[in-house]
Amino acid sequence: MPKKVLIIGSGLGSLATALRLSHEGYQVEILEKHHRAGGRLNLLEKDGFTFDVGPSFFSMSYEFKELFESQGIPIPFTIRELDPLYTVNMAGRDKVFHIYKDLSRLAQEFADEKNFEEKAKRYLKSAASIFHDTEYRIIKRNFNGMVPYLASLATVPMKHLPKMFRSMWTELERNFETEDVKVIFSLVSFFLGATPFDTPSVYSLLNYTELQHDGYWNVEGGMYKIVEGILPILESRGVKFHYHTEITGYKADGDQLKGFTDANGKLWTADVYVCNADAAWFRGAILNRSKYSEVKLDKMHWTLAPFTIYLGVKGQIPGIAHHNYFLGNNFKAYADMIFKTSVAPEKPYYYVNVASKSNPGCAPEGCENLFILCPVPDLRYKPDWSDAEKLANDIIQDLGERVGYDIANNIITRTVYTPIDWKGMFNLYKGSGLGLAHGMNQIGALRPANKDEKFNNLYYVGASTHPGTGLPIVVIGSRLVTERIRHEHATV
Repeated sequence: MPKKVLIIGSGLGSLATALRLSHEGYQVEILEKHHRAGGRLNLLEKDGFTFDVGPSFFSMSYEFKELFESQGIPIPFTIRELDPLYTVNMAGRDKVFHIYKDLSRLAQEFADEKNFEEKAKRYLKSAASIFHDTEYRIIKRNFNGMVPYLASLATVPMKHLPKMFRSMWTELERNFETEDVKVIFSLVSFFLGATPFDTPSVYSLLNYTELQHDGYWNVEGGMYKIVEGILPILESRGVKFHYHTEITGYKADGDQLKGFTDANGKLWTADVYVCNADAAWFRGAILNRSKYSEVKLDKMHWTLAPFTIYLGVKGQIPGIAHHNYFLGNNFKAYADMIFKTSVAPEKPYYYVNVASKSNPGCAPEGCENLFILCPVPDLRYKPDWSDAEKLANDIIQDLGERVGYDIANNIITRTVYTPIDWKGMFNLYKGSGLGLAHGMNQIGALRPANKDEKFNNLYYVGASTHPGTGLPIVVIGSRLVTERIRHEHATV
């Protein structure tokens, strides 16, 4: 009999792990609290419009290719490289910056930065070195405790050591002069749910991944096509899904996990278990580990929470592309206050994805669908969201003025999710959008491990465990956890 694996949650990490394990002969079942699969990689359908709930693009497309090549099947969805990668609109400026991978074209956007192309090549060469010197030493390998991690860390060339102790913003100041370049290059830190003033400069490697290594990619028809492409493959292999099933407890015998109980008291059993819920939250809330109590979790560094708006708008909106950032003119002051304020920002910074620009089927003819994301403090700092409608209205008004279109009076459908909603839908700790942050004390073996510290048949995959957050990183995580299970719980 093949060994049975029970996976808690159905985010991308779960789906990728289920693909790998079912391909190797394991019997797989997946439990999901939500009404459909995908986790944060989800879909909102309303009034003839469809919206990506969470992620709207990704990098490192080759990790998706590796996933399906390992299954001997083609990628079951179509991906397209973004060009330009995105646009940036700064308050009070007529110019809209178009960010290209082609550095000669990008140099024209940053004409005020003397010798920009030469400086960018030097900066990106250094960033590339960090990426390739850590890719297999730190990111794409498992660690069995601190000693192997420190040994692996010691093999990383010493030239990168100073970048562990200075911020990404400081690194940018060492390489560029104009505020425009520094602000726009630092936006990648927000992909980690942090600010460039708190993010270690080693993460300049993200500039390399976006501008040289692989760029950014979108999925034809919307990001949920990833989930819709994987589900039929899993179902054809006999993988079973159980929706509206929330885990609330567990049973164990010594170092063996014997099952999880759901909200209705049903016991779910298997030989091996994989948790795709937040690894830190789950250890505290479900397994009652003192190391992950609420008091201790609150002291950890978490990524910013999402405040999201989904608009179906009548008419074609000019002056806006598929991916766009709308910034103010007080970047440092805004970044300093955004993490720990108890009030909504007066002049918020936000990201806008208009999927209908590339995928007309996402909106009725003659209409646009807008997904707006504003990073805000998590519920530790701002638990009261009674001002959500005001913040949404302020963002919509600001956006309309900056693109020259009366969005507010052309709205057909509108949905707003606060951090409270995100916490409730996907069990995100205090509404943190991307789980634990990636400071130097929360990466590698310092991150909650992908194998449980007590039960030898429980594993973790997803944003808050090793190797970290982001769609391609979670896919890497699925490979790492599958390697552990294969070696420790062989199916035959």
